[in-house]
Amino acid sequence: MDRILFIVFLSLSTIAIGFGGLATYFAVRCARKNDGEVRMALWSVAALAGFSFGGMCWAYFLLPIILHHLSN
Repeated sequence: MDRILFIVFLSLSTIAIGFGGLATYFAVRCARKNDGEVRMALWSVAALAGFSFGGMCWAYFLLPIILHHLSN
């Protein structure tokens, strides 16, 4: 069961962190344009959500599974 959870949450966190990086790229790209403040803010919120979800996957699921397997 731990392996299935590890694979699921590893893939979810990878997708979320990748989305956060992509959203950060789009936020910086929109910041350089004239009148791009609203789009930049929306992409920044999306980046924060992606990084937060990816970090929470690591903190609440992946690290405890890894530490449990290392202790055995």
